[in-house]
Amino acid sequence: MDQAEFDPHEFERYLTLSAEIGRHNRAYHEQDSPTIPDSEYDALVRRLRALEAEHPDWAARAAQAAGAQASPAQAVGGAPSAAFQQVNHPTPMTSLDNVFDDAELGEWRERLARALNLPPEHDALTFTGELKIDGLSVNLYYRDGELQWAATRGNGTTGEIVTAQVATVPGIPRALPGLTGELEVRGEVYMGRADFAAYNAQAEELGTPLLKNPRNGAAGALRQKDPEVTRTRNLKAIFYALGKRDGVPARTQEEVLAWLSAQGFPVSAYSETLQGIGAAADYHARMTARRQDFEFDADGTVFKLDPLRLQEEAGFTSRAPRWAVAYKFSVEEVETVLESITVNVGRTGKLTPLAHLSPRLIEGSTVSKATLHNQDFVRDLDLHLGDTVVVRKSGGVIPQIMRVVTEKRPADASPFVFPDHCPECGHAVVRDPEDANTYCVNPVCPAQTFRLVQYFVSRGAMDIQGVGEKLIAQLLTLGLIHDPADLYALSAETLAGLERGGEKKAQNILAELEASKTRPLWRLINALGLDHVGERNAQALANAFGTLDALMAATPEEIEAVPGLGKVIGASVAMALKEEHYVRLLDKLRAAGVNPQQEEVRRGEQLRGLNFVITGTLTRPRDEIKAQLEAAGGRVTGSVTGKTSYLIAGAEAGSKLARAQELGVEVLDEAGLAALLRGRQVPGTQETQEPPGAGDE
Repeated sequence: MDQAEFDPHEFERYLTLSAEIGRHNRAYHEQDSPTIPDSEYDALVRRLRALEAEHPDWAARAAQAAGAQASPAQAVGGAPSAAFQQVNHPTPMTSLDNVFDDAELGEWRERLARALNLPPEHDALTFTGELKIDGLSVNLYYRDGELQWAATRGNGTTGEIVTAQVATVPGIPRALPGLTGELEVRGEVYMGRADFAAYNAQAEELGTPLLKNPRNGAAGALRQKDPEVTRTRNLKAIFYALGKRDGVPARTQEEVLAWLSAQGFPVSAYSETLQGIGAAADYHARMTARRQDFEFDADGTVFKLDPLRLQEEAGFTSRAPRWAVAYKFSVEEVETVLESITVNVGRTGKLTPLAHLSPRLIEGSTVSKATLHNQDFVRDLDLHLGDTVVVRKSGGVIPQIMRVVTEKRPADASPFVFPDHCPECGHAVVRDPEDANTYCVNPVCPAQTFRLVQYFVSRGAMDIQGVGEKLIAQLLTLGLIHDPADLYALSAETLAGLERGGEKKAQNILAELEASKTRPLWRLINALGLDHVGERNAQALANAFGTLDALMAATPEEIEAVPGLGKVIGASVAMALKEEHYVRLLDKLRAAGVNPQQEEVRRGEQLRGLNFVITGTLTRPRDEIKAQLEAAGGRVTGSVTGKTSYLIAGAEAGSKLARAQELGVEVLDEAGLAALLRGRQVPGTQETQEPPGAGDE
């Protein structure tokens, strides 16, 4: 472009658009917190690429001015996090170019034909059709059949090592017997829709932050330093490609998928081999119609040239293979009217607004409600009752209000005012500045009591069959119960005399109540409805303290030290168990005969009296090592103290390693741990009549 043609105002708009895309890239790839839907991001990138095609020198001019390497439209992934050890991929992990309709798919096939020196109209090519799973890309690197590391894509060249986190995903072989040389196996780690919904349902109950979407859940889980936190997300993976592939006898992408499946890697059940671009377009149409059936989020289909030799011949652009393309699903958004907003009170006292909408059909199902999360979410949308709003299904599943169509706002529309008193009991509410949620702090709020009793009897808590919502509501209305402990004071006569009662039903309920008195301790801890405590954390507390009395007497620091909990949960649980209403409830439960003890696990004697802390990235899952230590009689804690006998340290050990060295605690790598478990003397230790740390509790 000649200097005379340069328009500084247009170029400034280009720079603004480029910077905006750069921010969205960082939010999505580096912070796991996308700020706009994929469809809006794709539209921005298309605008930028169109400008760069019209003004070929602008990208270089902008990069020179900013000291950048390339346009954000050409970027692959995001910068790897400094919080993790980094590794270079033996072969780059590229991105994919996108198409959005059948015409663009046909244009891609024409470009591919030209790259292969075939006539543009040539349509005898074979493709594989696969689903584009919305998760986090990973690369598994094997040498001579042994898994060396697993890493995120990062910027395509350098990724973050997440071996211990990926090890929590089922179906990933640690060894491939008989294989020599180097091998890279590529796939997508994802959080299933059902697991995402279950996680957010529990987060709502616990008053903890919700995940924005399944992709956010998977990416955030893989970037957890503690693999045990990763494990709580129930991640899965599907593998679909190879980088380096020494010794793999595959000539086509179809054979690659078959080989991966034969080695035990999970592969997609939706992959097909397709003859010609017409079959590819038909595959996309069929997958679009079935997208509600997938157990994972998918944002499109992917087509790859099937013969690997033709892939090599077609080659790559600066950011993507010429031989593959992503055909994005269209996102259905509809306009509807916000009729009203109600505010529900959960068992923790959290106030959650719920939008009631004029029913509309979206992607095959009728939508009439959408959660509004909290007060800030409502404020940021500037919602008025009577507004026309745009609704879509987040991940194709969860209804979400995206924006307000302000130009259609009625003249009499009134802004929604978040209540400053509980809608159930009238008590003043308190806003927690840390999580942006609003809470009713009245311990005898009827809504909280109802949901607490409901949670207490649920399957994941005390598992008391026959006590459902209608019976709980009836008992509360008649004043027969005021908290869960009152259930144990009910008589057969009282239960039989209730509406829809009867002697047989009454006897069944009493038998269930009696049986619940001997449930495991973790069930009772979970049933109390403590903030931040669900089934997993309840089990950790039960294992750590053994009795309810010991837990109630524990300090915040002692609870914090339980693996997987931490400072926030430690302070919350310790404070709650000293509140008057919890003390009174537990006293009543004890008086009713509900005071279970944690069952003692039969332990070996080899490591009796030894205290261990595990840290860093290890080749085996941390809970596997923990179970091995405990089975041999050892005790595993979360913090290094003067009573710690050994620190088991992998890569990226961090502050715990520094603390161990400061205190003179013996540090073992995995080889040293293996020697200790075999009964051999560990280098650097001395034989003693009693193991180091014996008698420490």
